[in-house]
Amino acid sequence: MREFRYLYPAYALSYVGDQLSSVAVAVLVFDRTGSAAVTAVAFAASFLPSALGPVLGSFADRFARRGLLIVCDLARAVLVAALAIPGMPIGAAIALLYLAHLFTPPFTSARAALMPEVLSGEAYIAGNGLTNLTYQISQVAGFAIGGATVLLITPTGALLVNAVTFAISALLIWRGVRPRPARENHGVRWSPLAEALEGVRYVFTDPWLRCCLLLVWLVPAFAFGVEAIAYPLAGELGGGPSLAGMLMATIALGYATGAMILTRWIPSSVRDRILAPLAVLPGVALLPMLAHPPAPVVLLLLFCCGVGCSFGTPLNAMFVQRTDPAYRGRAMGVAVAGIAAGQGGGFLLTGWVSELGITASAAVGLCGAGALAAALCCGAAYSSVSARSGAR
Repeated sequence: MREFRYLYPAYALSYVGDQLSSVAVAVLVFDRTGSAAVTAVAFAASFLPSALGPVLGSFADRFARRGLLIVCDLARAVLVAALAIPGMPIGAAIALLYLAHLFTPPFTSARAALMPEVLSGEAYIAGNGLTNLTYQISQVAGFAIGGATVLLITPTGALLVNAVTFAISALLIWRGVRPRPARENHGVRWSPLAEALEGVRYVFTDPWLRCCLLLVWLVPAFAFGVEAIAYPLAGELGGGPSLAGMLMATIALGYATGAMILTRWIPSSVRDRILAPLAVLPGVALLPMLAHPPAPVVLLLLFCCGVGCSFGTPLNAMFVQRTDPAYRGRAMGVAVAGIAAGQGGGFLLTGWVSELGITASAAVGLCGAGALAAALCCGAAYSSVSARSGAR
């Protein structure tokens, strides 16, 4: 537990650092170029490197995880500090930003792989839930805080603060997490691509891991698609940017509420049996959007959608516990890559559907139908595999 008291704030600081750098560089790029397209390229640096998760996650299975966490944080501190150099060309700044974010997947994989060694049993489930809760709260307030910080101390100042957060994170891990040896490689030559493919095969040849990932990937991919059209939906409901912000925050608030209930108040014997049924809730909650309900009802539906999607929090912890320690880094890399791809695909699909001439509410309702279909199919497969294997 003592190690977690250092590891948790290190994670929180690293995530806040990611938010700050994304906002600061986006503001810096737009101020200097006036181009929304170039700004979008810069902002996408927060998400695109996750596609390399299986390859970058292999580092967490090859090297000592505590040392890898420290190296990733220090590398990001140096690269983000370099972004604050006066007169930095925009192209070079964007390249440095992408390079800095390439250290995020191995950091995430190493932290996830280390957590079961720091906490065990229900303490691990609760700790993982707290980590996910922190992420959701950051989603609600992170970009607003980042924007206010940039406004108060300028983009350059925000980048320097960001670099300091990474340095403090490295210090916390160095000070509070004990060293553990890297896994034995038995003299096998290391190839990140080959190990990544081995990790993908490991995950998808295990029926339980495969069904778990499909459930976690597909249901939120449809359910969170509403975030892509929050502004059109708010306009349809008679509101503006403030209502759009409330719509997105309500989903995150529902997720955080569900995650807290699942990981802290429900016994594990009950919780593990209700995860697959709970995955049905997001689709059921969004289907009434086809009837174009008023704003208060929409907010309630989105809150219920977020609560339903919280099934992924304990399932994520179970996924890591179930994975062989030698594969945990790569398995998490696969999981993170799929989540990023699913969210991006869900956003694109929702945007495309809304361009077909239907209302934003109807587009969200159709996403609910997709989420419900995914939950029923993947949930049935997950329950069947869990019953056969005795997985908890």
